[in-house]
Amino acid sequence: MQKSSVVFSFLLITTYFLFSSGFTVEDNLVSTITLMIEGVDDPIGEIRIAIFDSENGYLENPSLVDVVPVSQTKIEWKIENLAYGQYAIAVYHDRNKNGKLDTNILGIPLEEFGFSNNARGRFGPASWSQAKFTVSECTAMHRIFLE
Repeated sequence: MQKSSVVFSFLLITTYFLFSSGFTVEDNLVSTITLMIEGVDDPIGEIRIAIFDSENGYLENPSLVDVVPVSQTKIEWKIENLAYGQYAIAVYHDRNKNGKLDTNILGIPLEEFGFSNNARGRFGPASWSQAKFTVSECTAMHRIFLE
C-alpha cells in the first residue's frame, strides 16, 4: 500500500470515529460566567435571573432561569459550561417572593430590575440589541446594577 493511501485511510477512519462519537470542536467552547448584581436596596426576598440565547425568545422564553436568595446588597452568581454565543440577561429583585415583577397601575416597576450591559429601555425593558453580549472566552464577568 502506498504511503498516501495509508494516510488517507487513517484520516478517513479518524474522521469517522470523531463524528460517530458525537465529538465536535464546539463541545469544548464553553465559558464560566460570573454575574455581579449590585444595587440591592434591602437584603430581603430573592433575585430572579433569566438568560436568553436568542432575539426570538428574548423576554419570553429564557434558556436558563435561577432564583437566588438575597442576604446582602451585592450578589455574586456563577454559571458554568455556558456555550459560546450571544446572550442577554434580565434580573429583578423579587422582594416579596411572589414570582413576578410588581408594577403600579401604570405598569411602572415597583421592584428593582436590570439587564446585561446595564441597558435601559426608554418606555419598557431594554431591547435585545442593547442587552446582548457575546460569550467567546473561557471566563467572563458581568455586572448588573439594579434600578
